[in-house]
Amino acid sequence: MIKNLENIVSFPVNAQRNSFFGALSSILLYRNACTEDTPFFCGQHQRSCTRCGGCGNEPFIHKHHLKIYQYLITITGCAYFWVDQAIGSSYDKPYRADDFSRTALDRLSLALYASGYHYESMNRDTPENTLFDRISQSIDKKQPVLIKLGLGDLWAVITGYDDDKKLPFLMKARHSPQRFKDWYNKLTTIVFITESYDPAFSLSESFEHMICHLNTSNRNTLEQKICQKLENEPDGRKLGKWLNQLNGLAIESRWHASECYRNTLIPMFDNGQWKEYLLKASSLHLHFHDQAWQVWALLGVSPQTFYCLPRNIDELLAHSSARARLKSLFQELFALDREVSHLLQECLSLLQS
Repeated sequence: MIKNLENIVSFPVNAQRNSFFGALSSILLYRNACTEDTPFFCGQHQRSCTRCGGCGNEPFIHKHHLKIYQYLITITGCAYFWVDQAIGSSYDKPYRADDFSRTALDRLSLALYASGYHYESMNRDTPENTLFDRISQSIDKKQPVLIKLGLGDLWAVITGYDDDKKLPFLMKARHSPQRFKDWYNKLTTIVFITESYDPAFSLSESFEHMICHLNTSNRNTLEQKICQKLENEPDGRKLGKWLNQLNGLAIESRWHASECYRNTLIPMFDNGQWKEYLLKASSLHLHFHDQAWQVWALLGVSPQTFYCLPRNIDELLAHSSARARLKSLFQELFALDREVSHLLQECLSLLQS
C-alpha cells in the first residue's frame, strides 16, 4: 500500500538557502491548514492583503510559506549570523526560556516552541523497522515528518510511505517526493512533530532571543578580522572567497529579518511606537541588503556569475581603493546590525514597561 500526503508545498520558495527552515516551514504550512484563501498581512502597504496585484502572480500559498520561514529564521536568531558554522551541528538541545544559546543549537526546539507544536526526535539508535512504523503512523495522522540526512545540513520532509517496499517518500529541496531507498543509512535525525498546543512563548521572549544573537561577543572579533584581512591578506582569491561566503549568507538572511519585522511582528503589536521602531529596523536591514549588493559588485559577483567569484578576482582585489571601499562597507554592515539591535531593545523596553 502506498500513502502520500498531497498539497505539501515544496521548498525553497523565493530566497531560501536554509533547508532546515525550508523543510520545517513546509510542514508547518500543511499542519496549520493554510490555503490560497488564508488572510495575509501585506508589510509593504501595512494592511491586510487586498490582492492588488503588486506582488505579481506568485501563489499566495508561497507567500505564507515564506512568511513562516522568515518568522522562524528571525526569532531563532539565525537571521543574524555571519557564518554558517555558527549554526552548529546539534539540534536536540532542549529550549529553556532563560538559557539563550549563542550558537542557536536549540533552533529546532525553539522554532517548534514558538509555533506551538510538541515533537519527538530520534536517530539510528532506534531500529529501522520501528522508525518506519512510526513514520507510517505519523503519515496516517496527516503529520509530515522532518528528517536530517548525512553530515551536512540537508533536511527533507517525509510526505508518505510505501508499505510493501518499506520505504518513505522524501521531499528534498527542489525535488518532488520520491521513494528514498537509503534513508536509514543516511539518517542523522528524524523529528516527529506531534500535537499542537497553546505556547507560552511571549513577544518579550522572542525579542530577548533576537537581541542576544545580534550582540554575541564574536561579532566584534569578526569585524576586526575582516578589516585586518582586507589590509594584509595578499591572496586575492582566498580573501575574495571568504568575503563572498560571509556576504552571501548575510545579504539573504537580513532581508528575511527585514520582511519578518514588517510582515509578521508589526501585526502582533497594538502600539504606534512599536510599529515605528520595527519599520525603521526593517528599513535598516533593507539598506543592509542594498549595501551588501555593493560588496558583491566590488567582488565582481552577480547573478551572471551565479554568485561565484569571477576569474579576475585577484586583479579586482589588487587595488587598494577596492579594499578600502570593502572595509568601509563591511564596517557599515556591522553598524547597521548594532542600530537594529538598539531598536529591538527599545521594543523590548516598551513590552516590559
